[in-house]
Amino acid sequence: MTFDLRDVALVVAVADHGSITEGARALGLSLSAASSRITALEKSRGVNLLIRSRRGVVPTSAGADFIVRGGQLLAQAEGLVDMLRHHRDGQADHVRMASNTSAADALTEFLAAALSRFPKLRVVLDEVPSEEVARRVRDGDADLGVVSLLDSEAGLAVHPLWGDPLVIVGAPLRGASDDASPTLTFEEVIRGPMIGLTEGSPLQVFVDEQATRLGIDIDYRLRLPSLGAVYDVATTGAGTAILPLGTARRLGAPDEAVHGMPESWTQRRAMLLIRSDRSASSSGDPFVEAMLRYRNEPRD
Repeated sequence: MTFDLRDVALVVAVADHGSITEGARALGLSLSAASSRITALEKSRGVNLLIRSRRGVVPTSAGADFIVRGGQLLAQAEGLVDMLRHHRDGQADHVRMASNTSAADALTEFLAAALSRFPKLRVVLDEVPSEEVARRVRDGDADLGVVSLLDSEAGLAVHPLWGDPLVIVGAPLRGASDDASPTLTFEEVIRGPMIGLTEGSPLQVFVDEQATRLGIDIDYRLRLPSLGAVYDVATTGAGTAILPLGTARRLGAPDEAVHGMPESWTQRRAMLLIRSDRSASSSGDPFVEAMLRYRNEPRD
């Protein structure tokens, strides 16, 4: 047996107002009609939801549970109405994306082009650690995810995107050869002064974890909130930074300011994540196809 959402809304409103009279008024019902609906609901389910007194009403234990679940049900129903409204108004192309730090930066150029191509598109992009990106996509909290690290492909369809290696960015470093872009080890660099992202930033957390494995506490001279700000300071010679190669290239880094690292964990590739049971006919597919085409375009 299903519930009439009007009854659910009535019980929630009565509980919110502490009075059948006020709850009924909020929904545009008469006191007698509201009282009759609540009594009929209680009888049909064989459980009392409200304790009535001269001072008003309070929910029973069952009523308290009903109000919590009922509120969730009403919110879901409202979300369904909003979805239909968006379709009616021709604004159905909403994409929820989750991305790690470096991918979020790399996506800026693509999203700028996508918004022009899809004039009705609305994109919400959240920057979170890679493991959180995967969780959101699996749970349906994000339509798409972009990561550079993935512990498990369970429940996900994974599509490789563009190369996303991490590099050292800064003035020519001590120990560098005449090569314009020498390869230095991660350990060599982090023993000197560093410029980093704000503490807690997903990319910086990842880099700090690699240092911890070597037993090194990185000496940050300065922490900044964006990749662009970190780049600007690092290239003055104030310290070195570890950034995605794509970021350095987009910001115009000269070859002599970019230094590769041999560690395997730095040789990353961005990956597009889609929940494996997602319908092939979903409205986001043209957007996905555009992203997969974008991966084949030159990044220089």
